[in-house]
Amino acid sequence: MKRKKLFEYRNIIKVLTAALGIYISIRYAAECTEGIKKGIMFCLEVLIPSLFLFMVLSSYLVRSGLIQALSKPFGSLTRSLFRLPPPSLPVILLSMIGGYPIGARSAALLYEEGQLSASEAEKTACIAVCAGPGFLINYVGNALLHHSSAGTILLVSEIAGVLITGLMVGRRMRSDPPIRRTFLHHHKQNSLLIRCVSDASYAAYRMCGMVILGAACIEVIGSLSPDAAVTDLLSAAIEITGGCQRLCGHYPLYGIAFFIGFGGLSVHGQIFAGMGEIRVNKALFFLFRIIQGIIAAVCTYILLMVFPIQQSVFNSTDVPMTFGTYATPVASAALVILSLCFTGSVHQKQLRR
Repeated sequence: MKRKKLFEYRNIIKVLTAALGIYISIRYAAECTEGIKKGIMFCLEVLIPSLFLFMVLSSYLVRSGLIQALSKPFGSLTRSLFRLPPPSLPVILLSMIGGYPIGARSAALLYEEGQLSASEAEKTACIAVCAGPGFLINYVGNALLHHSSAGTILLVSEIAGVLITGLMVGRRMRSDPPIRRTFLHHHKQNSLLIRCVSDASYAAYRMCGMVILGAACIEVIGSLSPDAAVTDLLSAAIEITGGCQRLCGHYPLYGIAFFIGFGGLSVHGQIFAGMGEIRVNKALFFLFRIIQGIIAAVCTYILLMVFPIQQSVFNSTDVPMTFGTYATPVASAALVILSLCFTGSVHQKQLRR
């Protein structure tokens, strides 16, 4: 009886969501159109050119069996750090090079090939969430902040966030081994390339859809929000690329690092889409993204104290960055949030049991 009521409540929520979407599409048609145009242009100019080849490469590494050969020497390291089988380590490293959705798609391919179980693929996807060096150094650092060192600091902080969060994921999430770890089938070389390109094309199609939807939502929020700061923060929480355009030059670097570590709801949707038929615990995934964002922000804050960057990155005056006691409440709040996240992760694990 309780399950039936829950099911009815979910249907009510779905109907209300659909009604709200229809209202927004009609009431704010101009804003939605403008957002869709921006999303399409971003996909054509940034997303597909920067990720497509990496997606083809990741599919080739999995389907050709190379990833299995490359991961064998690091089997004990992967098990001790993340409590995952050896093929998961190249996926995590590949996500650090290729960017956000690469890790999830590679984990799903390993599941299809029989090298990971569904729970191992989910666990790997919860770890392999990282902004790539091209995005952080070239786009955020050079193009937006006009300082390559800022992009490097963000990259180091992001990798630290992935590794530390990965240690937590490895110990908090349960995973079951697959029935067999050998390949279910092998592909001929001529069909292998076609299969890899098809994998990348389908994944890019779904990712672009999520980016376009996020861009439309940002335009609507911008027209409704009474405060530019609210629009900036919500934009970064929804779609990280457009959010970085709004944040850079107006907010401290460690604040930008938090949202890059978090990834944004659009990236989360891309990852869920890339996982295919594998079910991902979205609440737990969201929780770990908050933790990763906090860790990246703290690492950025520490790195800025060791390697200060000129204030011109954020302002129009060339004054070295200074750090005073005003940051103490921020650090305290981060500690409280991290404690709450840890408590929530324990609660989620108990629910899954």
